Amino acid sequence: MTTMNAKSSKQTPAVEPSVTPCNFRSAGRLSNESARTLTALHEVLARNLTNSLDVYLGTGLEVRLIDVQQLTMEEFRNQAGLSGYMLPCIAKPSASTVLIELDNSLMFTMVDLLLGGPGASPEESRELTEIDEEIMEGVGSLIAGQMERVWQPLGYTLTAGKCVKPNLAHKAFPPTEKILRIHLDVSLAGVSGGLHIAFQASLGGHLVRNSRTDAANNRHRAKYLNLPKLEKRILDCEFSLSGEIPELKVSVRDLARLDVGVVLTLAAPAAAPGKLTLEGRHYFEASPVGRGNHKAMQLLSPILLDPIDFNHSEDEKDASS
Repeated sequence: MTTMNAKSSKQTPAVEPSVTPCNFRSAGRLSNESARTLTALHEVLARNLTNSLDVYLGTGLEVRLIDVQQLTMEEFRNQAGLSGYMLPCIAKPSASTVLIELDNSLMFTMVDLLLGGPGASPEESRELTEIDEEIMEGVGSLIAGQMERVWQPLGYTLTAGKCVKPNLAHKAFPPTEKILRIHLDVSLAGVSGGLHIAFQASLGGHLVRNSRTDAANNRHRAKYLNLPKLEKRILDCEFSLSGEIPELKVSVRDLARLDVGVVLTLAAPAAAPGKLTLEGRHYFEASPVGRGNHKAMQLLSPILLDPIDFNHSEDEKDASS
């Protein structure tokens, strides 16, 4: 008779599966890391716009990045209806549409400044006229140009189109596409308003991926292309720079009458540009402008320099020695 002893085994209790509700609206949401990448990218745009719009409008202003939003088409349609000026641009090579949006108050303030006014906006809201659109073309092209400057290292160029009505803005995007909307705040002439940049979330994903690739390549190159110490020291050197109107003649009689508070009339048209001079040589035609509380020069066109006669210089050097 054979006896079989079976070892008793402990059975592990079955684990209950974890079930959590799924919110399909949150699918495809912008991640925190992607939002940080887009934020850093467009903070550079805000700084560039502060400088370029300051010179273009002739008044001090500030552009600040507020946030990066991801919206459904319905949410975008509701928010875009509050804008006054909308300029579509084509981003190549993807051929995606990018919308530049400006609030009414901000847009009319810019129009008034460009017409020579103090920057007043109408008390009642009104639609854009053809003259308003023509004046704003320069502002829109400038903003698109600064965007291209920031996006170009990531492989994108922008081509500005024509102004569109805010109620037709949603037709620029596919109806099922999620929209990224960059919110910038612009403060000038005592007025604050929103500058928004809207584009498809898929384009935003390309910007994020290309930005990470570009950053990785820069870190790789930095290991082998260190800035020479001599070049770094040269970049910190200071040179004498001046803006002037050369070849002016003033009579001795006018000079003898000079006194504090006297206005000396110069024999040069007010519209004639001056010259930017570096260490005694003229390099650019330039006009005086204001940048916030500082004086500045807007460079207009380069001045062709005469070639240096090195042989003549060497002969003079030999003769002096």
